[in-house]
Amino acid sequence: MELADFQNTWREHDKKVMENISINKTIFKNILTERAERKINWMRTKAIFNLLLPIVLLATILIPNIVYRNDINFIIGVVLFGSVFIVSYIWAFQYFIKVSRIDFNDTITSAKKDLIELEKYKFKITKLGYILIPFAIIGIFMMIEIPLFSKNTLLPIMLIIITMLVSIYITFKFSIIESFKKINHEISDIEKLEKE
Repeated sequence: MELADFQNTWREHDKKVMENISINKTIFKNILTERAERKINWMRTKAIFNLLLPIVLLATILIPNIVYRNDINFIIGVVLFGSVFIVSYIWAFQYFIKVSRIDFNDTITSAKKDLIELEKYKFKITKLGYILIPFAIIGIFMMIEIPLFSKNTLLPIMLIIITMLVSIYITFKFSIIESFKKINHEISDIEKLEKE
């Protein structure tokens, strides 16, 4: 009789321990999911900012300061800058759509797949964007009649180049790699919890 009572008590104790473990896993998974969702929400906010900022800068700074001229330099400048602006804006819009698709209410595998696709896309458009920026700058210089190769423009061009190099390093090293690394780590932890 005492052995049976002891076994029943032991089974109840095991059952409570397993319930507590399950509850703790669920709580921990929810915490990790909330962290990952906050990071994705921050990416969405930045994506919206990246959609609005170019329009604001174009409307407030560039367009009011451009004087239309009917010469070849102005037309080439408009085509160069306009092409880069439109392509970059399309990429920014597509990035916003991709980051908006990530949903942790779906399966974690689906969210991870969307995140991997988003990371690859972000790398691609950032690289291509940095390749196209010089053409946009040349286009702006041509539109506002600033000579590219003169003593007066040597310092600004050097500053633009240095700023671009620093920006490339910071963007790839800290902005893209670190943000995706943190989210991927949290998603991996969530996957481990689900497998246990």
